[in-house]
Amino acid sequence: MATVAHAQRIQVVDVDGLPIAAVCVTNENGALVGTTDNEGWLNDARGIRHLYFTHVAFKAIDVNIDTIPSHMVVMQDANFQLSELEVKPKELLYAQTYYRCVYVCDEGPIYFRAGVVDNTYEFAKQKLSSKTRSVARGKNGLYRFLISTLVGHYIDKWARIDTLNNYKRILQAADEGSLTLTQEASGRTVVSDTISVLGSIDMDVQAGKRTTNFDLWTYDDHIKATKAAAREAKTGKKQKKKKDGYTASHGYCEVYNIDENKQSRIDDLVMKQILVSGHFEDLDQDFVILLETYTIARDYIDKKDFKQTRKDNQVEMDINELRQLEQAHNIPPLAPNLKAAVDQLFKKELKD
Repeated sequence: MATVAHAQRIQVVDVDGLPIAAVCVTNENGALVGTTDNEGWLNDARGIRHLYFTHVAFKAIDVNIDTIPSHMVVMQDANFQLSELEVKPKELLYAQTYYRCVYVCDEGPIYFRAGVVDNTYEFAKQKLSSKTRSVARGKNGLYRFLISTLVGHYIDKWARIDTLNNYKRILQAADEGSLTLTQEASGRTVVSDTISVLGSIDMDVQAGKRTTNFDLWTYDDHIKATKAAAREAKTGKKQKKKKDGYTASHGYCEVYNIDENKQSRIDDLVMKQILVSGHFEDLDQDFVILLETYTIARDYIDKKDFKQTRKDNQVEMDINELRQLEQAHNIPPLAPNLKAAVDQLFKKELKD
């Protein structure tokens, strides 16, 4: 009994032994098992012996839990890299990102969305613009309609390059005193507020890479809760809390190229992941929204060149073309069980 109980809790780490947060864990059928916390722990493996682990910055793996020592899973770096960029005296910085989003619940993936985003930054106006093209499929027409309508535009927005990444947000908040940065012996910087640990920063100058994990949503919730408590103390009136019908936690990971001074530009985004993990109370169902984004092309171009690029990119895409794009740019594939389950969503299209 002690062995079985111990087997329910598993820690996921990288090759250096550092915990990996926001790993999506599924079973052989692609159904959700859980996600890892800031310390890399999957707190309940539900007695399942064969598990699949997915994270944007690491190679997806499948593991027989009975064969691993100390119930610790080690994930290897995905080794996805940006192409070299030659700086040119042009009007625009162009960066194309590829993204894919999987909505997973207890029964497996019920929605998949993928596509490309043409991002441009105009130097003269210091303005960032984006244009998204996507392909989406749901388990049935209703799923596809509801999810695309309710969260599709958020997914497209999250897939874009951002002028203010989470690393910059953390530094700003630390300067203001609302976040604390603590350097650990491992070289990892732990990010926390007055309530809990919210993430970490790993700088690898030799590899030219910065990895930031940070739960921006929980940080914002803590700020709102602190302000609400202050108002209650001042007025003596308790604030009514809105009941959403679900609970959710969030994980955000971004990987940027950095120079020898640990600096990066907006086009140095290598990849990022947003993971929303929650539970619908009425349905008694767990869910995860896993969004991965990769920068696949970047260049300095003129407006005339960009018009032609956008025209060339205005072609309809299907799932086969998206897979070819993934292969052409060495984008790490989804875990085999998730890929097989997504295939079922596109089964009719694949047959055609």
